[in-house]
Amino acid sequence: MAETALGMATTLVGSALSVASSAAREEMGLLLGVQDDIWFISDELKMMQAFLRAADGARENTGVLKAYLELIRDLAYDIEDCLEEFMVFIKHKNLVQQLLSLRARHRIAVQIRILKQRVQEVSQRNLRYNAIKLTPSTSSNVTGDMELSRNFTALNVDEAQLVGLDEPKKKLMELIAKSKAPMEHTETDNAGPRVVSLVGMGGIGKTALTKKVYDSKDIREMFSTRAWITVSQSFDQMELFKEMILQLFGAESWDRLLKDHQGQVPEVHLADYLSRRLKETRYLIVLDDVWTIDAWNRIKITFQDGGKDDSCVVVTTRNGKLAEYCSPPSNIHHPEFLGKEEATTLFLKKTNKSLDDLEKDKNTKGIVEKILNKCGGLPLAILTIGGLLANKDTKEWKSIYRQLPWDLATNPSLDSLRRVVSLSYSHLPSHLKPCFLHLSIFPEDFEIEKKHLVNRWVAEGFVADDSTTRTLEEVSENYFYELISRCMIQPSKLDNLGNVKTCRIHDIVHDIAVSISRQENYAAIPGGDTSTMSRRISIRHLSYFASKKLDLGMDLSRVRSFTLFSEPLDPIAFLCSSKFKMLRVLDLKNSQFLARQRDIKNLALLLHLKYVHFTGSYVYALPRSIGNLQGLQTLDIRRSNISTLPSETTKLHNLRSLRCSRAPDRSYDRITQDGECLKVVLELILSGEHDDYSDEIANLHMGMSSCWSSSSGIKVPKGVGSLKQLQILEEVDIKRTSRKAIKEIGELTQLKKLVVTGKGASKKKSKAFSKAVEKLSSLRSFSVGTNEIDKVDEMDLLVSFAFPLPSLERLKLKGRLEEIPAWVGKSVNLVKIDLQYCKLKDLKALATEPPNLMQLRLYEDAYSADKLEFDRHEFPNLRFLHLQLGYTAALREVTFVESSTPNMERIRIENSKLASGINGVKHLRKLKELYIWSCTLAKHDILREDVNKHTNRPALQILDCNHTSPEESEVKVEVTESISEPGESSQS
Repeated sequence: MAETALGMATTLVGSALSVASSAAREEMGLLLGVQDDIWFISDELKMMQAFLRAADGARENTGVLKAYLELIRDLAYDIEDCLEEFMVFIKHKNLVQQLLSLRARHRIAVQIRILKQRVQEVSQRNLRYNAIKLTPSTSSNVTGDMELSRNFTALNVDEAQLVGLDEPKKKLMELIAKSKAPMEHTETDNAGPRVVSLVGMGGIGKTALTKKVYDSKDIREMFSTRAWITVSQSFDQMELFKEMILQLFGAESWDRLLKDHQGQVPEVHLADYLSRRLKETRYLIVLDDVWTIDAWNRIKITFQDGGKDDSCVVVTTRNGKLAEYCSPPSNIHHPEFLGKEEATTLFLKKTNKSLDDLEKDKNTKGIVEKILNKCGGLPLAILTIGGLLANKDTKEWKSIYRQLPWDLATNPSLDSLRRVVSLSYSHLPSHLKPCFLHLSIFPEDFEIEKKHLVNRWVAEGFVADDSTTRTLEEVSENYFYELISRCMIQPSKLDNLGNVKTCRIHDIVHDIAVSISRQENYAAIPGGDTSTMSRRISIRHLSYFASKKLDLGMDLSRVRSFTLFSEPLDPIAFLCSSKFKMLRVLDLKNSQFLARQRDIKNLALLLHLKYVHFTGSYVYALPRSIGNLQGLQTLDIRRSNISTLPSETTKLHNLRSLRCSRAPDRSYDRITQDGECLKVVLELILSGEHDDYSDEIANLHMGMSSCWSSSSGIKVPKGVGSLKQLQILEEVDIKRTSRKAIKEIGELTQLKKLVVTGKGASKKKSKAFSKAVEKLSSLRSFSVGTNEIDKVDEMDLLVSFAFPLPSLERLKLKGRLEEIPAWVGKSVNLVKIDLQYCKLKDLKALATEPPNLMQLRLYEDAYSADKLEFDRHEFPNLRFLHLQLGYTAALREVTFVESSTPNMERIRIENSKLASGINGVKHLRKLKELYIWSCTLAKHDILREDVNKHTNRPALQILDCNHTSPEESEVKVEVTESISEPGESSQS
């Protein structure tokens, strides 16, 4: 077979050459030699990437080196683009097509030759200017870093200690002074001194707080000897041990040690000396600014054998993983941002102003609040910016505030703040730096979804395959948590089990990220400083959150991602054009833009696309040419008017996430009335103004293609089984999808999330579906619904599995069930269950199995009995219970008996008539929060009494509830914190 194919190829080449003109032969000769050039620039790209990683860690970063780095970085980008364009061209065309497209191949070949020439020119330029000096850090550099760190410490201690440190000081002193618990241990050993860790972002006041405690009279009297050691990023172990000896035991001990070793003390002897002496004394050692676990391990050898009478080591760090490594959870302290009142006080002290002065000054009206919002409670930011404003007339404050994002990069007065934040960025490993810079494309103060960010990083190519069983998305999620651990981003919203759902980036850190992004020509952000950005020749990422027209004079041919956060003033159709020929990511998720059918007509021209995301649109059909997007990994077009996926979708073999659902609650009334459809069509033909009828066209098309179905699911084509990389499939309409396609779903062995709707599905299709799902051994999240309250058999058949789903973690069932299927209890990894319309009479089937159930949510008509009682030893691991059954539900009472749900932490009850109240809350020993909204609630006084007497002091929130006792007035309590998951409906 191979010989036959080779013979055919040879014949085709000969035929092509024989009919080609002399010019074509010359082009072919050029193409025949291009492989060597491809190998050359591919090897050069590897060396460039290695060089850029090495340059990240270099101490010397002169102006010449910076210029050279910029050249290398741009050239590396261009080589990546060229190689990707070449590979896409080869993949998408057979041999005949390639031979007939000599002009395009000639262009690529010339481009490769030019890149090779540029590489050689850059190499020669380096020889001329001697740019590369990537020397390792020296002791002088270390000394400079440590001195700089001490200067920052002095800045923090002298001023920040005056504000907001009383309560944190008290808490830290308790951690340092407390006796070592018998069971206390660290991840490394049980023997050493008690280790207390302070972890937080740079500038939050870790050093200031620790210094205030360290200098206090109580601490001085508690320990016989103390030492304050600044570690910093790079340190000389010998010098550090020497400093410890000098501070702990005095200069005489050091002189004696030198004398004993004739002036040359080996490092190992220093460590042994410290270890031996520390066993004999009760000591306190502060290790300020420790960056890595390796640094900790190199230092701890001096005191790991313990000390006398509960000695203590205090570690300040920006690395959460390090804190967890060297301290038990009870010994980790997280300094908090200053509150509004404390921040204002500190700002007034630094600017030498009083509140009365500012209120009387019309120039400062409103601007102080904006400045403090920008500082975000970060003490160092308040001190630094306050110091800048102190020497300025208040008339200038407003203009200075506007310039802050740019001044952070250049103004010497803000140098200390810039250095502290930039130091964290510089210390990031090379794989995390592009992930962090990517945050600059989001608007200031924006709440970023973890899953959205994780998928973007994968599509951008930031995530390396670690050759383990982990998927790219799992590796990317690990990157996300690394940035949180390093305090570069802060968790914003958590789900009910404590997992991070969204994050934010501090305003100052965001400004620094934008500044670095601008310096490295990473992203262009129209609405910012576009005067310098818009005309650059190598824009790679374009982020749009200002109401401005796009500068079409920009070179868009190299843009890799386009992200929109506002409704554009330009027609969006221009995105799907040759102007964006290298576009990988098209992200309209957070825009207020509703895409129309014409906007995606030429989507398939963007052959490099890996990520497409727009939710809520008038799009009613994907173009059949979408099959050309062979590199596409994520296609998210939920809440559109698409009812059927084209068969060409099955050609997208790299697809990892396919999310497509129909817009909810679409009404066809306007276009199904007598004559209305014809009227709409005639108006379109006569006026030519299609935009005025985008909604009608989309509705009409969706209604006709789905036979006027109201299902939110879509029809999946035959051949879906070929999408072997697919991990997410949402939302499949079982009724309209063929039995063959349903069976093929069972071939998607990598599938981790599946969402289907089975309303009106035949018995044969339902049985075929259940057989297919049984084969999905990797399935973690499964959602199936019929939206039918009265029909029992539809839902039962869809979930009639013979075997449990071994990897399943999240389950949503929406439809009438006689009882919970037996396989649910045997799915041992199941932790979350949502039920709706199930009409269950009891929950006994879930009381003890699945064994790891942690979250249970019951929505409308999920439960039909009048009493919900949790008996002894039931739901042993349940932490969160959510009831939203509706006013028409039979439920009248919720009771927890003693020893039931021993791990319950949070309860949320909405829209219910609890005529017999909520009883037994006192038995829930771990309860933290009880939230009741819009309910008729009896015995509320007993409930309040139980909560007030509860040993765990849970928070009770009651909002808009009517009490059954007529003499009681309506209680309304402001909800201080939402406990609903992001993206889920909540009427509160």
